[in-house]
Amino acid sequence: MNNEIKDFENKIRKYHSLPEAVVIDCKLIGYPFHILNIDLTYLANRQLQLVEEFVMKCINYDLKRQVEIAAFLGMDESLIEKVLSELLSKGLIQRENSLNLTELGSVSLEKQTVLAPLSETKTFYIDALSGKLNDKFYLNSFDSKNNSNFVLNKVVKKPRKNNIEDVVDYYEHIEKSLQNYNNSNQIELIQVNNIEKVYTEYHELSLVLYQRNPDDQEIEYEIFSRGNIQVDYRTTIEQLYAEGKKILDPIFQEIKDDKSIDFNDENKISASINYEDAKTVEKLSLKINSFNDPDLLIETKNKVIKEERQKLKQELEQIQTKSKISEIIHTYQHRDYLFKALREAKTRVMIVSPWIQGFAVDKNFLQQLEETLMRNIQVYIYYGIKGSNQQNDHRSIENLEKLSQSYKQFQFKNVKNTHRKILVCDSRFGIVTSFNFLSFRADPNLTYRDELGVIIRDKSTIEDLFQSGKSLCDS
Repeated sequence: MNNEIKDFENKIRKYHSLPEAVVIDCKLIGYPFHILNIDLTYLANRQLQLVEEFVMKCINYDLKRQVEIAAFLGMDESLIEKVLSELLSKGLIQRENSLNLTELGSVSLEKQTVLAPLSETKTFYIDALSGKLNDKFYLNSFDSKNNSNFVLNKVVKKPRKNNIEDVVDYYEHIEKSLQNYNNSNQIELIQVNNIEKVYTEYHELSLVLYQRNPDDQEIEYEIFSRGNIQVDYRTTIEQLYAEGKKILDPIFQEIKDDKSIDFNDENKISASINYEDAKTVEKLSLKINSFNDPDLLIETKNKVIKEERQKLKQELEQIQTKSKISEIIHTYQHRDYLFKALREAKTRVMIVSPWIQGFAVDKNFLQQLEETLMRNIQVYIYYGIKGSNQQNDHRSIENLEKLSQSYKQFQFKNVKNTHRKILVCDSRFGIVTSFNFLSFRADPNLTYRDELGVIIRDKSTIEDLFQSGKSLCDS
């Protein structure tokens, strides 16, 4: 097992360019697939596309002009022109005084119309997390009974035996899969006759949990199958996280509950903010917002709903007062708050983040930062964690250093070893979060990563947060 973990560690270091990455655990997980035996009827080895066949039949029945064919088929004339050009290039039609089939075209059309349909049962595999249908799946068996804690939840509804309506949305994918079966690009699915058998099996994967360096307190993960990183599976899981389906959370929780791993945060203010309090604030806020739906305010229910909303508001105020948490923000909201602080600050902005990368400290960020400095706002940016030198983008650091040399009110410092991620804007708000403001952009077009932050609006707590950040320069 130690050799296997070392192998995973080496591959993660190389793949992610993280020379100090440390694997902290490895779990076998079962990735679910629904396996279907489907009885279907189709035509194989068709030489013509369906629209090509219809156009050639029109020509064969004395529709000799492009405009006539378009009108008869109810299709755009420009599309018919493209089909005719393709048929001409294949030598299936000729265009002299009018359109006519060539001898090859006549033979091809005759073969197209006399093909006998095939009926047989084929096996297909539906990825139970992404919903994608595949024609092949190399299964490493996974014992779901003995590893029940590590079987990923089945998110996609399992099709039912004898209910072909459950696979209607997959007809196009089934047809494409049949092309792979027959090594042909010309397959036409006639109909799905029946779903004869359905069952779920699990593909054995290795979920490898690691830290970017020994001092990093965040757990990240990679997925391996047969020793190779599986990007498709990871992408699916991250998309599910973006939808709020956090299917790996039980495994992460088990790792966090392991007392042999130290996840204490040196920032006392951050540590005092309880994760459960954050989730309670979010839950109560969502419930209150749901009662703002006018469709719910039917007169007979109006009094009950108002009373429930008032009760929830009182609960929310109590937990906010106790925890100092005003609201919760998720991954994509962090960047907006970062720019909001830079745009709207009246006196000061503080950003603390362990790493600096060009993805986050990009042209837009640098431009907005300089505009903030031109308004004579005091800006503090502190970064740096032990072993992070090779993980930082040195050009971005140079750009920030140049700005600090040009503007005396900009304090930019490497504080050697912090894992804090905080943002302070005047005394208006402070954010304590898992989000790395200076190394993660949270672009929806890039890989998703779940992040959670809390907003603090209590002035005394914001001041404590600010002073705790300044104390990093003294450590």
